[in-house]
Amino acid sequence: MKPSSPQSGGVPARPAGHAPLGPLAQFGVALGLVVLETASAAAVLLFWFGAALHLDTGTPAPEVSPTPYLLALAAIGLCAGAAAFASGRRREWGVAVTQGLMAVSLIGAALVGATLETRGAARDQPPPAAPGVAGCRSGDDSRECAHLGG
Repeated sequence: MKPSSPQSGGVPARPAGHAPLGPLAQFGVALGLVVLETASAAAVLLFWFGAALHLDTGTPAPEVSPTPYLLALAAIGLCAGAAAFASGRRREWGVAVTQGLMAVSLIGAALVGATLETRGAARDQPPPAAPGVAGCRSGDDSRECAHLGG
């Protein structure tokens, strides 16, 4: 291993094979990665749709949890974030910016989906009954709610 040069402040010099890509090559890499991530996200959403699709009206539809599909979207977003980080370290700003935007949009979509799912699940639960009022019937003269004034 060669020691680092004193002129670079202790940081080893970059090998010649790691020069930043040119603008056209950055565009190609960025476009290829965006297409790959978009196709992966579309495949995850199609699998989710296929799992939730229920054509038989005679049987109840199975409950499909969105959690694994949202985690898959977040994982694709994390991979895009890792690509953005690696491209930023190589000073390939075109790739880094597009991958950063893809990471933010995919992880944001997964978080919004998880938030909507938890709110929807909380909304489906019945509200708690008021104490002491359950069982009283209005208009009945059975005196079962006499202690409540009814």
